[in-house]
This record gives sequence, structure tokens and C-alpha cells, in this order.
Amino acid sequence: MLFSELNLKETSMKAIEALGFESPSEIQEKSIPKLLAGEIDFIGQAQTGTGKTAAFTLPLLEKIDFDAKHIQAMVIAPTRELANQICEEIEKLSKFEPVRTLAVYGGVPISGQLRELRRGKPQVIVGTPGRLLDVMGRGAFDLEKCRYVILDEADEMLDMGFFDDVQDILAEVPEKKIWMFSATMPKPILNMINQHFCDPDMVKVTKKILTSDAVEQKFCVVSRRDQAEALCRYLDYNQDIYAIVFTRTKVGAKELTDELNARAFPSDALHGDMSQEQRDLTMKKFKEKKISLLVCTDVAARGIDVNDLTHVINFSLPQDNESYVHRIGRTGRGGNKGIALSIIEPSETRRISQIERITKAKIERVKLPTVDAIVDVLTEKAFSHFDELVENFSGEGESYESFKTRFAEKEREELLQGLYSYIFEQSLKRYKKARSIDVEKRERSERGERSDRSRGERGNNGAQAGYQRFHITLGRQSGMQPGELIRFVSRSLSIKGGEVGKIMIMNDFSFFEMPEDYADRVMDLNSETWNGESFKVQVAKARAEGGSSRSGRGGRGRSFSRSGGNRSDRGDRPRRSFRR
Repeated sequence: MLFSELNLKETSMKAIEALGFESPSEIQEKSIPKLLAGEIDFIGQAQTGTGKTAAFTLPLLEKIDFDAKHIQAMVIAPTRELANQICEEIEKLSKFEPVRTLAVYGGVPISGQLRELRRGKPQVIVGTPGRLLDVMGRGAFDLEKCRYVILDEADEMLDMGFFDDVQDILAEVPEKKIWMFSATMPKPILNMINQHFCDPDMVKVTKKILTSDAVEQKFCVVSRRDQAEALCRYLDYNQDIYAIVFTRTKVGAKELTDELNARAFPSDALHGDMSQEQRDLTMKKFKEKKISLLVCTDVAARGIDVNDLTHVINFSLPQDNESYVHRIGRTGRGGNKGIALSIIEPSETRRISQIERITKAKIERVKLPTVDAIVDVLTEKAFSHFDELVENFSGEGESYESFKTRFAEKEREELLQGLYSYIFEQSLKRYKKARSIDVEKRERSERGERSDRSRGERGNNGAQAGYQRFHITLGRQSGMQPGELIRFVSRSLSIKGGEVGKIMIMNDFSFFEMPEDYADRVMDLNSETWNGESFKVQVAKARAEGGSSRSGRGGRGRSFSRSGGNRSDRGDRPRRSFRR
């Protein structure tokens, strides 16, 4: 299908042609006719990056009264970046229409946004939930005249904790049609549909952005201390990378960015501690390719839309597998090929097969380039740069004559030595004593047992590969539950709860698994107390050959897998009341 077949008005078609588009995406093809046909509540389910903004903007432009000087449509977005991008898209698609838009979001003074709202008299306001509530609470525009409320990335707003604000906004706009777009439909969103929507039409796009053809997925395994070095080696070997690098924490993003810049890889971090002006400047540099690497967390990356990334690099896997899919879906867009590389530690390898099932694609285990291969690439790069300088040389004059005089008496060998030291020494010296940092894959013997490297106490005590199993003298009799044990260990060690492995709760004691790298830190728990009770932690004893891990004294226990498992119940959050 072509855009010309969607019965859009002439001004919209001129804008589409100016942007160079001919065919709508699947979500656009299915949504636009329904939204044009009548005044309906609407739900569009499609992945990020499928063209949802145009799917609601083009029909909206058919319904806006451009002569009216009040808010007629409100678009709610989860992040400041996405709010700005939606405004930019609306401006592009309304290039030949006098529509006025305004983005409102936190991180900047509300006074300026209120002033622009009064002065500019926009017909469309785009904003984050919290700031929209603040603007509404000040009576800045007439809610009764707002005819459309559009929710973009609704599931992201749920994940980020904004859902109560969203429902407050819907409750306060009396006469409206709701258009919602979301990649997933979790239960809270279905409940919201039942409460606020009136007989909605629904379009579901099952085609995923992520395909094995578009995104080549790879992973390499190194120890935690070598992860930054592994990334730098990959970047040294693979030139001209334009990528987002994901970290788990904002502190990690800052530290990695400092490391990359120190190694001469132009990078910047995007995190929650930055002002809006700093965030905008960073994104501007990245989109203009003044920096080639953007380092950020999943939360900071929400709303970022860059179509020509060559790579997405996971600096450790995200806490949940769904975030992995969102991450790597940012490359391989628009008919381009992309590479998703995950640099992981041994304890994370168990999750690769889970992710393969979700993505329905093989994730290839690869080794980092060898030191010799990296040195060859850097040497060739230096030669090319040298040849380019010689070819473009135009430095005739007194300074060049002085230079020639100074070096005229030098022997050829001396000049070559000086050139080598000047050109190659800095880039190559860090690899002089470099070693391989890949963690070798553990092989199984012909009998299906672990190789010698993985045998011994850790293998015999029942822990999964890359983990150590621990015994703690707290069980059900002490009030210990799986969720309590996860919270206690993660808070005491200042780690993420997702790093705790399998758990088994018995009557008088419990077992839990932790990555091998944490073994020493886990033993420090012996100085802690739990609910005022002292306890003892020790490495779990090796199982007897053919024996069981159960203890007669402890009774039967339940094993909880961190990939699914039983978790403590979470109470419903109280809804925020709207304050005028």
C-alpha cells in the first residue's frame, strides 16, 4: 500500500513526500483508516520504532481546528526525549499546516512552559505525565475543550511508575476520545481500558522489529574486571562503530564513559542526574555524530530514537529479558543490518538460552579479537593516517624550512625510529603485554560430566555454572521467605536482586546461590543480623555421590528459580489524587 491510498489531505501528502516516504508501516496502514473514519476510542499494539507517531499524528491533523486557539489534543509520553521527538514529528508532518504544538516536561522551570502556553496558544500539547498534571492543576488550559488524549508507549509509563498519573489525567478530561499505543498489554493496562475506554477499536501488529535477518546477535564472556577492556578491544578492532552502550546503573554509565574517553573513543553518558539542557546537548552531539558512542541506562534511553545505529552493546545483560529485546531493537532498522553484542560475565551465560527463546534467534558466542589482530588494525590505521597527511601536506614556508634544517643531519634509521615512536607508540603500547581475556567455554566429557575445570566442590554442591551455593542458618522458623532472602542479601551486598541465583527455604536453614565473584563478600554477611537474630553463612557442603541435598533435620523445602520463582506479594499502590 502507498500513502496516497489512505485518503489523507493534500497538505499531509506534501509533507510526507517532502520527507521521502511512500509506503506506510503496518501500524500506520491499519490505524490511519480507522482513526480517520470516525470518532472512536482506539488501541494500537506495536513494538517501538514501527512508526506509531505518524499513525496518530496524520489522523489528528485531519481533526484539528487550526483557527481555534486552545488545546484540542493532549499527547502523553513517558520521557522528555520522547515528548520532544513527538513534537518534532508533528512539526514535520504539519509542515504545510498552521498547527501549533508545545512540549512540557520536568527538569526545566514550569514558569517558562506556562508562559509559552499562554503566549503561543498551541492546539496540541505533548508532555510527561507529572508535568501535564502540574500544568492542569494550575488551570493553564480548558480541559473541557480537549477532544483527544493520546497515550504513547503506555507500557513504558507503567514500568516507570507513571500509571497513576496517567489515570488521573484521563479522569480529569471530561469529553475526549482516547487513542493508546503500547508494545505490550499487561493487566494494569487492560484494567485501565475497561475503566476509561468506550468500546475501543483495536489494531495489533504482530510483526516484530527484531528479526534474525536484521540484527546479528553475539555475546562474549569475560570476567567482570575485564569488561571495560573487552569493550575497548572490540572498538579498537572494529572501526567506525556508531552505537548505544547500555549499562545497568548511572554510576556505571559515568565510569564507563570516562574510561572510553581516556582510551580516545568519543563518548558521552546519558543519565538521570543531568539537566534537560545537558541531555539535549548530549543527544545533539550524538545525532550529529560528533560522538560515536552514547552510554546510558535503560531508563535514560527511553524515548531515544536513532535509526542508523551500527551496534547496540550490552555492558552486561539487563535485569529482565524483555529489556534486552527493547535494547537490541534499536539497531537493524529501516532495512539496515545491525549487530547486538553482549559483553557478559560467566554467571550470565545461563540467561542466553532464555533470551534465544524470546528472540527466536541464535545468539552466537564469539571470542574477542586477538591482540595480534588488534595491533594489525591499529597499525594499518596509523599508516593510512600517515599517508593521508603526506598526500594533503601543504606546509611550505619558513617553519617547514626550519624543520628540514633541524632534521637534515639525522640518519634515516633515526628518523624511522622517531616516526615509529611518535605514531605507533601511544596506540600500541597498551597491547605490548596484553593477554587473552576471554573466559573459555566449559566443555563436557564424553560421559556428559563437567570437564576437570568445573568439577570439584562447586560442581558437587549443586550450584549452577558460574555460581557458588551458600548455607544460611535462617529458615521458615525464623520467618525467612524467598523474597525476604533476596532483599536481605541484595541490600547487604549493595547489588541487584536479580543477581541472586536459586533459593531453597527449609524449616531451620536455607540455601542460596551467588555468582562466584561474590564469594568473599557473601562471607561478610556473618557480621550482620536479620530481624535482630544472629546467623551463620558458609559455603554449602559438597553433595555425596548419588546423594540428596536435603537434610533430615530441615524437612522438605521448596526451590525457587530466579527466572520465574515465587516472590513476595506486592500490594497495590495507592492512587494519586488530582489536586487543583
